[in-house]
Amino acid sequence: MKLKLLYLACGMSLLASCSDFLDVKPVGKLIPTEVEEFENILNNVNTVDWQYMDNNKGTLLATLGDNVKISENSANYDYVVTHPNIDRFTAYTFKLPYRNPINPSYFWEYGYKSLGLLNNTIDGVESVRTPKSDALANQVIAQAKTARAWTYLTMGQLFGPVYDPSGANATKTIPYRTSGDASAANPALATTAELFEKAKKDLEDALLYAPLNTANPSRANMAATQALMAYYYMFTRNFEKMYEYADMAWASAVSVKGSVDNLIYDYNKFYYEPDPEASPTPGTDIEVDLDMKGPDDLINETHHRENLFYRVCPGTDCYPSDEYLALFDAQKDTRYKLWFLRTLGYSTIVGGVKYDDGIVRKYYKSSKMKSNEGLTYPELLLMRAEAAARTNKLPIALEDLNTLRHYRYINTEGSTTDLENGGSLTQDQLLEEILKERRRELPIASFQRVLDLKRLALDAGKPWCKATVEHYVGNQQYSAPVNSEYFILPIPNNIIDLNPEWGLQKDTRPYNPK
Repeated sequence: MKLKLLYLACGMSLLASCSDFLDVKPVGKLIPTEVEEFENILNNVNTVDWQYMDNNKGTLLATLGDNVKISENSANYDYVVTHPNIDRFTAYTFKLPYRNPINPSYFWEYGYKSLGLLNNTIDGVESVRTPKSDALANQVIAQAKTARAWTYLTMGQLFGPVYDPSGANATKTIPYRTSGDASAANPALATTAELFEKAKKDLEDALLYAPLNTANPSRANMAATQALMAYYYMFTRNFEKMYEYADMAWASAVSVKGSVDNLIYDYNKFYYEPDPEASPTPGTDIEVDLDMKGPDDLINETHHRENLFYRVCPGTDCYPSDEYLALFDAQKDTRYKLWFLRTLGYSTIVGGVKYDDGIVRKYYKSSKMKSNEGLTYPELLLMRAEAAARTNKLPIALEDLNTLRHYRYINTEGSTTDLENGGSLTQDQLLEEILKERRRELPIASFQRVLDLKRLALDAGKPWCKATVEHYVGNQQYSAPVNSEYFILPIPNNIIDLNPEWGLQKDTRPYNPK
């Protein structure tokens, strides 16, 4: 029997124990017979972890974007050909192919491993549902379809072009597989248009039965489903609909959580716990070795108050780019004060000579607080603000932006966190400020910045549109146009071999990372 998409989960792997961070116990049966047992699959580590990551939980998508930089010393002496994740460097230098084409792709494998679990959940629930369990069955299927839509919307635009409402969107991208049967034939490659149509149908189905609340944001509630519909319209650039669903999602969230204070942390209340034994290197920040504390004990949990739809976020050992650092007000932005810490940079000794980056600033949020590349409530608020600005609802857009700023900027007696002269800004000026805030708020190393670069490249002539991304190693410049093959991941050769009916040619380009 011909092998299908890699690692479609079944049998023991289907009901494998969830990771400790989700605090969910294994079901304990090989073949589930009740809806509740399938519900637990939605917490499985393979549905929430490893997506868009390499084997060391980093990602070339971080270095492909413009939030991070690689130093000259690191380029010369760390990213050698034997580096286990040399693709991070090839992406940074735009040297195609980024990965060795003969090797499997973690991005593909874990994307479809997650989809296999979700498809098995949907099929399994349909097979065991009874009139008594009908309501729960509908909810579980809704949550699985929401998760499936998120993966396809993001994965499809990483392995293909971004959706362009002025184009035909006829490029074949990835298969929208919906069968949980590992022996079932793979569907044809979906075009971007078909992929979006199918994702929209999944979300429309999910909106009928999504629960108002869930035990953990690894599973989508109603607000998450509505927010992902807004996310869909963000990429299709139907901004009236984007605003409509973002507004519904925000209202749903507030109705469940009670107030904005329960959706967004006030970073003014975060602090580092003192440690009398800490002894930092002179010139570095003691906070590097201290534990972060917040207004509750949940900031390192998947279910902390800001997580709406949780997916594990990759980390990075790269430095923040100069452009990214310049986005933050070092005096007023609490994110800068909390996360951008001085530490020792990369150093090594080669041939008796020491190569040392000295003291540098690095970004520490991902090691101090649980990061999320799914959806957060702050991102939802900024999505509503962006949609309001794009549809000329400027007072609403400014109010949403200032709401987030209240929780993110230093707020002392007699001062204000509101955007200075915000009421006098033009539509484009306000939208630019909102998009800058979005970039500050999203994780530094996730795929989200790459997708933003691709979608915002369609705003030709606008100040936030970046047609080309430039990277530097010392004085050496590397550049590539956005919305080109440099920002599209190829389907790996082993998958092409297993699916000749797709008619794809294998990547035969020579691989020479250095």
